[in-house]
Parts: sequence; C-alpha cells; structure tokens
Amino acid sequence: MNTRTLTIKDYTQVDLTQQENITVVYCRLSNDDKNANESDSIANQKKILLEVVEKEQLINPIYFVDDGITGTSLSYRPAISRAVELVEAGKVKNFIVKDLSRLARNYLDSGKLIEITFPENDVRFIAVNDGFDSSKQSDNDANLLPLRNLFNEWYARDTSKKIRAVKQAKAKAGERMISHAIYGYKRDAENPKKWVIDPLGAEIVQRIFSEVKAGKTLYKIARDLERDHVETPSRRRISLGENTQVVSLGIYNWNRSMVVDIIGKMEYLGHTVNGKTRRKSFKDKTTIKLPKEEWLIFKNTHEAIIDQETFDIVQKMRQHKRVSGNPRFKIGHENLFAGLVFCETCGSKHYYCAFEKNGQNLDHYKCSKYARTFDRCENPHYIRKADLEDIVLTELNQLLKTINFDKQVFLKKLEKKFQLESSKTMNHQRQKLLADERRYEEIDRIIQRLYEDTLSGKLTDERFMKMSQTYEEEQTQLIDTISVAKTNLSAQENQSLDVSRFMDRVKKYTQLEALSVEIVNELIDKIIIHKPEGTKRNRILTIDIHYNFIGNLKD
Repeated sequence: MNTRTLTIKDYTQVDLTQQENITVVYCRLSNDDKNANESDSIANQKKILLEVVEKEQLINPIYFVDDGITGTSLSYRPAISRAVELVEAGKVKNFIVKDLSRLARNYLDSGKLIEITFPENDVRFIAVNDGFDSSKQSDNDANLLPLRNLFNEWYARDTSKKIRAVKQAKAKAGERMISHAIYGYKRDAENPKKWVIDPLGAEIVQRIFSEVKAGKTLYKIARDLERDHVETPSRRRISLGENTQVVSLGIYNWNRSMVVDIIGKMEYLGHTVNGKTRRKSFKDKTTIKLPKEEWLIFKNTHEAIIDQETFDIVQKMRQHKRVSGNPRFKIGHENLFAGLVFCETCGSKHYYCAFEKNGQNLDHYKCSKYARTFDRCENPHYIRKADLEDIVLTELNQLLKTINFDKQVFLKKLEKKFQLESSKTMNHQRQKLLADERRYEEIDRIIQRLYEDTLSGKLTDERFMKMSQTYEEEQTQLIDTISVAKTNLSAQENQSLDVSRFMDRVKKYTQLEALSVEIVNELIDKIIIHKPEGTKRNRILTIDIHYNFIGNLKD
C-alpha cells in the first residue's frame, strides 16, 4: 500500500453490515488527555496507526474513534462498543491501538478483550507503543501484559481520585460546578463564572412557577409553551451562544420533564447549589442523586428570579397528584385540595374520587386506608368536594373578616395561642443567657488559675481536684441551661416570624368569591377530617383547617 493513496474511512461513514475481515483502527482521547499530552491527540494516533496498517498490510481498515470519552468503561464508548459487536459477529480480522491504555484503563475490560474475546474470534490484536502483537507474542509478552493493564487501571484510579478531590474542593469553596448558566440566566460577558439574568428566559421561568401555583398541570404548561413558540432551554442556550451542540429535539418541543427540572432548581432563588449528584466510581459513570441534606448551598450568589414564598408553595404542590385518576373527568372535576386532606383517625391522606351520576357532580374525598384489606381504617371519613369547598370558603372569609375588622384582636388571639413571650420577658431571657455565657467563660479562667496555683505549690493536688470538680459540674449545668435558652429564644423568634409571614400572604385578600388552587395552597397547610357523628341526615362532620405558619385556630 502507498501512504499517499491509502484512505481510511470512519465507521460512521461505512455500511458495516456489508463489511468482512475488518481491521479496527481504534483511537480514543479523554478530556483529561486533551490537556495533558499532544502526542495522544486523535490526529497523532491516526498517524501512528496508519503507518502500522501500511507496514503490516492490514486489509479493510476502518477508523473507530471515541473522542473526549474516558477509558475506564467500555459501555460508555459508542465506537469501541460497536467494534466489539463486530468482533463477536466474526467480522473483524485485526484490532489495532496506539497503546493498551487507549483500549481501556479498566483491568477487567482490557483483560477480557485481549485474553478471551479476541482469541475466541481469531482477531489479531496490536498495541503499537507497547510492542504487543498477538500474532507474534512470546511467553514473556503474555506475562507482562496483565501487569501493564493493572498499571493502566491504577493510573486511571489515581487520576480520577485527584480530579475528584479538586472538584470537591472547588464545590466546598462555593465555585459553581456546572459549565453553563441554567435557563433564565446567561454568563456575564466580562466574567464567565458569573450569572446574570436573561430577561426572556427569566420571564418564562416566572410564568412556569406562576402557572404551577395556579394549579395548571405540568403537561399543560409544556403544551402551552410549545404552542406559544417558546424556545426550549437547550435552544435558548444556542441563541445566547452558550451551546454549540446539535439538539435533536425541535426548537419549541417542550415536555413535562423540562418543566419539572425548572421548578425544582434552588438556583432560581439566587443560590449556588453544588454536590447534588455523584458518580458510583471511576469505572461506573452512573449518576446517583444525593439527598438534599448533603447539598452544598451558597446563598445569594446571583440575582434571584423567584421569591422564597413562591418557591416553597410550588415545592409543596409538586408532592401531590392533582389530576383526577378518571380520564373522563376534566373541567369541573379539578382536585382543588390535592395533598391537603388527611384522616383524623389514622393520619393517612384522602383519595380524590371524581364521580358523576345522572349528570350530577359527586366528586368526593375519602381515607386512602379505608379500602385496604389489611391495616384498614375503621371509617372512610367521606366528604363531598362541594361540601368541603363551602366549609373552607366560609372559614377563610370569616378569618379575613376578623383580620380586616380588627387586626390587633386577631394578633392577640395568635399571641395567646402560641403563648408568645412579651418583649420584656424575651429581653430578660437574653440577659440571663448572656450572663450564663459569661459565667461559663469565667469558670474557664478560674480553673486555669487554680491549676497555676497547684504548679507553684500554693494549692495541694487534693484541694485542686475538689475545687475544679465543683466548677466543672457548674459548667456542665451551664451548657444545658445555655442550650435550652437558645432553643427557646429561637423558637419564639421563629413563631413571631411565622405570624408575620402568614399576615403577608393574607393581606392581599379581603373577601373570597371562590377558591382557587393558588389561594388554597398559599393559606392552608392541611385539612383534617374527623370521624362523622350520627347517621344519614343527622350526620355531623367536623373538620380542622391548619393554616400555613400558624396552624389550627380553634380553641
């Protein structure tokens, strides 16, 4: 063959089903390798392998290239996965790589290919820089090969460990770990690590949160965005010049998953959130979602798009199924109290049942445990949706009337309910806490002086032990006292704050003509349905409404 006339095509340009006796010319480069060594570039690998193909006169050569992909696992590399399929199908004659590390940095993967898969399918394997050729190997080559593969795996493990340590350090320092700005933001032209608001995207984010609050289904939100020709997040990044990858979906093809992804991001509160996921290992790239308790949250790092109140309401609503289980019922059968109705007897949620009879709407709620065979609730705690709606609307309007008539009377009622301490009492508690903290520090100094007096001979060891023990016991009591005082003060301050938050939500309403999903979720935390008393027409049903931040107002 002549190097000036030989042309090797990529496997994506060839109908592999029509090929026989293929020479797989395999090249791989990870993102880490790109920055480390020019000699490992794809172009250089091709050049080296082309020379060997020419020299050995290997027939039907075809390039299989995995560019920017790690070598720690075969399953995440499309090119080598396809090549191995061809090997197992008996279509490959030769398999050539620059060195063993290009084939795999996983000892088990490389060992299986070289010692089992290739020999079983009569494939000649060549690793150029390692001087290995299965058609010419000696016993010494066979003995050294597993050691080389082990070294490659150790290198991959060590490199992965170092990279992970660097990333963890950056994450803990508050450095944003994603390369692009999320939908609604864009990277600052002067400082790419800084996010600034993208007005068009931010408007859509606010629209999505608002529509979720209003009770619109996620599927309907996605369809409406598509109808209104709103660019998808990936397309928006292309428009902003932040994404050059080819996007397979259409420009406006929104789906439910995109909406779910947006409404779950704390970044819209203005926070940087790191450590939400991790990989299983350097070999297994499966992503594992971490619990929220393990996230690293750095507050107020960029301008917020969504306020905390809206975000909290939407997160609460996300947990509840709002669409009726019966697809025949839509308009007029909305689950207004989704996730808010509970059984007083067993504490379980109530099912929402959409039902019609002779054209009459008979939608109702009943205890989810009542229909069970085992661990069954003793009573369905049945209540018609229309009746519950009337009761809640009446209670809310009575509450609004009380607040609007005399806000101070209402606040006094809350103060009595919570048994809030007066400002004078709280000040007394703070002064007592401060005095206890000072006494704790003073005891430390006293014990230090006693120790010095013992060393100088002014105080006997026996006397020192007795006195220090007394002071240490006092310190132990102070630790408990200080802890309890801090907890009590914090609880009282939070109660005051919660009352304020409820008043902020309720002040925009004067009288309600009807209930909406948004109103219900803004004001109500849960509704408790008690076991009914009496039967049929004399049936009496008691419900308790627990409001957000202030709980149940019944005496």
